[in-house]
Amino acid sequence: MKNKRNQTRQNRSGYINRSVIAALAALCSLASLASAQTAVMLDGRVLTQKVPLSLFATEGPIWNLDLATQGIFVTGKKITIPATVNGTPLLISGSSVIGQDGEAHTGIGAADFERLADTRAIGPDRDLSVVSTNLGPHRLGPTRSVFSTSEARRAAADAPGLLRDRPAQAEIEQNYFQIVQQCYQANAAALPADFLERVGFRGADPGGWTYPVTAGGTLKSAGHVYVDEQGNEYFVPDIEVVIELSENVAAGVITSLVRGNATRPDSFVIGDLLLVFNQDPRFSADVLGLGEAVIPREEFFKQVVIGQTNIDVIGHMVSEHVIFVQEVLTEFTDPNAGIHITADRFRIRVAANESRWRGIVDKPLGISLLAVLINTLPSGVQTSRVFPIPMAIDPLTGAATYDARIRGFNVTNLTHIEMQARSTTTGEIVARELFDITPFRE
Repeated sequence: MKNKRNQTRQNRSGYINRSVIAALAALCSLASLASAQTAVMLDGRVLTQKVPLSLFATEGPIWNLDLATQGIFVTGKKITIPATVNGTPLLISGSSVIGQDGEAHTGIGAADFERLADTRAIGPDRDLSVVSTNLGPHRLGPTRSVFSTSEARRAAADAPGLLRDRPAQAEIEQNYFQIVQQCYQANAAALPADFLERVGFRGADPGGWTYPVTAGGTLKSAGHVYVDEQGNEYFVPDIEVVIELSENVAAGVITSLVRGNATRPDSFVIGDLLLVFNQDPRFSADVLGLGEAVIPREEFFKQVVIGQTNIDVIGHMVSEHVIFVQEVLTEFTDPNAGIHITADRFRIRVAANESRWRGIVDKPLGISLLAVLINTLPSGVQTSRVFPIPMAIDPLTGAATYDARIRGFNVTNLTHIEMQARSTTTGEIVARELFDITPFRE
């Protein structure tokens, strides 16, 4: 579950950190960065950072995909997705490879890059013969192309060198009409009488229905230029890479909620907006609770109170009145899950020997909260010290917040902070989360 939480957190915060880019740009002139990083392509080729360092960033609609060399064309650049950067696999934040439970298991990387293609999303990655409670492990298929509608409708013969597939786009559009029509019928009592007309169902003849034209998916990236042995240059996103069809947001009270079946997804209504759990296997469809803990879909349906439950939703829209939900943000907790501890807003001031951060504990009753500060010495030996952390319980949600501030502890070699929940009865550690704080040292 931890991988899923990390991924959904990345999905929500999928933006290029301009302060990080600015700081790296300032460092580019320093000789200390002369030791270049390496990236290894899927075919085994080794790339090294260009010297002097050369930064880039993108945020724009996707123009093309090069499936053979794992490339994404955006804002006039071909962004290359290597298999690893400095030995660590590079996965595209915001993307998903569906696990056997029908939920996001990991992000798409070089090894499964072809999953980004519309033909894969509408074809072999959706198997209706296997249906779980989350309509998975394969889903009903996308309702939007990764390209703009006008480009996706072009025939391959009309677009030499471009990844275009008119039959796949036609199936995507038909998928939209089929899913929306069924979900509307299930939620019709909570939606306007002219809802179908609003979203493209113009008249009784399906030949006259109008698919809402959409822009292409967005790629946000930042990184450095790399070179191979022949001196060829590659834009490698070693700082950040995020893909999204769009980042549309809705919030409000749920007025209708209907579980799906093998051909109709789970859906609900807020205002005049129909919300359908995402069926595109390239992207997530998660429910998050307090502290962004993953909540099973079944618990979401159990805990929603029609006319009272207020939620936030992030997803991608097709038309102005239908959003395909990738994340639902709630204040629910999963009664069958363990204690969930978060930590963020780290600030490690080395010169002042001060550490600050804050977080949430979703089930604080019967536990005490401890922070273990872990130093990693140059020799590799680790030492640690434990500090009690006070919590403040919210009477409305039952969760607790904490604001940690530790002064006087030498943080010169501080590399990790582990948050622990200990039983006040037995002293046993009942939950723990480890956080790498090296990026936050200042």
